[in-house]
Amino acid sequence: MKFKLYLSCFLFVFVSSCFSTNCHAQDNLDFQKLIKEVDSSNIFYSNEHYTWCSSVIKGEDGKYHMFYSRWSHGKRTLDDDSMNYIFNGFKGWCKYSEIAHAVSDHLTGPYHHTSTVLKGDGNPAHWDRFTMHNPQIRKFGAYYYLYYISNSYDPSFKVKDDSRMTADWKHWLKYNCTQAIGVVKAKSIKDLLNGNYEKPEQPLMKPDNVNTFEVTTNPTVTQGPDKRFYMMYKSRKPNVGNMTFYMAVSNKPDGPYTLLGEVFTSAEMACEDPCMWYDKTRKQFYVAAKYYSHSKKLVPQFGALALLTSDDGLNWKPAAHPLISLKELKMKNGNKVELAHLERPFVVTDNKGKPIALFAAASINEPTQGDLEHPAFNNNSFNVCFPLK
Repeated sequence: MKFKLYLSCFLFVFVSSCFSTNCHAQDNLDFQKLIKEVDSSNIFYSNEHYTWCSSVIKGEDGKYHMFYSRWSHGKRTLDDDSMNYIFNGFKGWCKYSEIAHAVSDHLTGPYHHTSTVLKGDGNPAHWDRFTMHNPQIRKFGAYYYLYYISNSYDPSFKVKDDSRMTADWKHWLKYNCTQAIGVVKAKSIKDLLNGNYEKPEQPLMKPDNVNTFEVTTNPTVTQGPDKRFYMMYKSRKPNVGNMTFYMAVSNKPDGPYTLLGEVFTSAEMACEDPCMWYDKTRKQFYVAAKYYSHSKKLVPQFGALALLTSDDGLNWKPAAHPLISLKELKMKNGNKVELAHLERPFVVTDNKGKPIALFAAASINEPTQGDLEHPAFNNNSFNVCFPLK
């Protein structure tokens, strides 16, 4: 009888401790074991536009909807800016990107373009006057939320005196350093595509000039185990030239968000383009990101896709299996394609946070080189889906 009593007490304490702590958490996600080969049906590109920044979700119609960035090839006219040539070719993303939509019957593709969803109207009174970029589509509760970045133009932006800085770069910063994060909210994908959405007049997140400066970009949002909404985004540290990442939290997907602090603070964890989610089974936050350090301490290649993890959303470390993918495509026909860029990862998960597909933006050659003189380079940007086992 005493033995049964002791056993019952032990089991109660053990089970209670598992619920009160994170003893069931297990960081065993390994993309290297999950990623499958790709073929042409997994690649989405355009003959007229640069194609970048894909984000995918299953809609109420059972189809898969890709929201992505695109901007036209070629040279820009000088109609509204005598220095508009700084946005020629691939560099046009900073002023001319729009968020477009493509659809597929299957998660892994093929996808087909349908329409433009968000585009700057050029109105100087609007914070999102020009580019629409970095889309991330999420569904929380009964609503779809499309997060994005945009910019305007600030002719009074003060550029630090630097003899190495060209006039073109100083002018570029007057656009670049107005980037902020916005969101639109819709009851359905159909409403989102038809423009029937809520769009706040002010950005969701912008530099506060106290903790963050100049820009807020690369937004990624997920719901944590505490039911709050976590937003990771890129900005600048005070009085420091390099970029860093910050975490903010809100009780609602569309804010307001309160800053929690910096993340990815060590040099060997320097990353950009994060996609964040919470894995309910593993009880871990995860981020897929582009590795932005030449130290190669996290993964063995600068620009490769890396995996980081956190128990609480604020304190991050390399995952147990940090390499997601090198800059390459392994094709079903046995060929391997080396890539100049593999960026903007987006992980599609099931309702428990288990990864079921990986999307990324890619180019085989450097898209900023030769795209005006050699039209063949114009197709050198695409979105790719890596099917997962």
